Amino acid sequence: MTDQDILMQDGMNLLFNGMVVVFSFLLLLIISVNLIRIVFSSVPHENNSSASATVKNDVHHKIIKEVLGGIRS
Repeated sequence: MTDQDILMQDGMNLLFNGMVVVFSFLLLLIISVNLIRIVFSSVPHENNSSASATVKNDVHHKIIKEVLGGIRS
């Protein structure tokens, strides 16, 4: 085998190994996010915070309108 063939083979091995690592990482990330979602969705929510959530949403909507108004003008 020539040096160029060895270099191409090493490059393909590096490409394959990198793709396997990225695919494994993304798969692990998706599984862990779904597991965390399941764990935290089973935790009971308090209904006392709904009034403060509405106030926070109103404030967020006002901020978004201000920012979008500034961008459009």
